[in-house]
Amino acid sequence: MAISLLLAAALGSAPVEPDPIWRCTAAHYGHFVSPSGTQEKWPTVPKLPEHLRDTRQINLNSPGMLPGGRAHMMYIDTAAKVVYILQTSGPPESEVVFGPLPPVDCPKE
Repeated sequence: MAISLLLAAALGSAPVEPDPIWRCTAAHYGHFVSPSGTQEKWPTVPKLPEHLRDTRQINLNSPGMLPGGRAHMMYIDTAAKVVYILQTSGPPESEVVFGPLPPVDCPKE
């Protein structure tokens, strides 16, 4: 049994499984980011929309051991049906927000 399931059982709750659109979108965009950034030519916006700032996010990667490494967090605006990827590396003024990007449907089985 996975350690996370054991911990969840000990705490009395099961881990939250992301909705399929979150899982498939994160899997898709996660392939394009790393601690060194991204080579993709995605559009950018000046800042993450405020209504998303304190909402659910999925970490796509961490900065790792790379000096000046970048972390990427994905936000989905379900009302607008768009995705934003927040790239951070140090102080807040060094944030880059990619988006709006399209969400990715899960493959049909």
